[in-house]
Amino acid sequence: MYSKKTKKNSHGFTLIEIIASIALLGLIAAVFLPILPQMMNWSTHTDNELVSSNLLSRVASEVKTVNITEFYDAKINNCSQNEGEDKFFKKYTLNNREYNATLSLCKENEVNLYRTHIKIYTTNETLTSDSFTYISEDTL
Repeated sequence: MYSKKTKKNSHGFTLIEIIASIALLGLIAAVFLPILPQMMNWSTHTDNELVSSNLLSRVASEVKTVNITEFYDAKINNCSQNEGEDKFFKKYTLNNREYNATLSLCKENEVNLYRTHIKIYTTNETLTSDSFTYISEDTL
């Protein structure tokens, strides 16, 4: 008698398994591929915000060492009227990116302080961070 033995192929994948796995990988790539540019944009924006937030404290300490009334040659208004105009203070280069710091001043008469509004811009004039600090008239 003749007996026919069948061999089982247990040493690899079938063609259907390979095609199914390629189709699943293609589906996953199609879902996540459009998200990657948005993540890169978000990462750059977050990096700019972090750097400019750290730069704010540096600018605030530098502003306190400058004779602000000589630097800010425009008339300094009282804070009750309005804040002064923005004036370019200094350009900073951090992480191979340039940031511009501008200041606007007004005088708080009741407490003899200058309220200083510091704004940090990227080179394409996008405001990335701003803060206020006070400068005493005694330090001028």
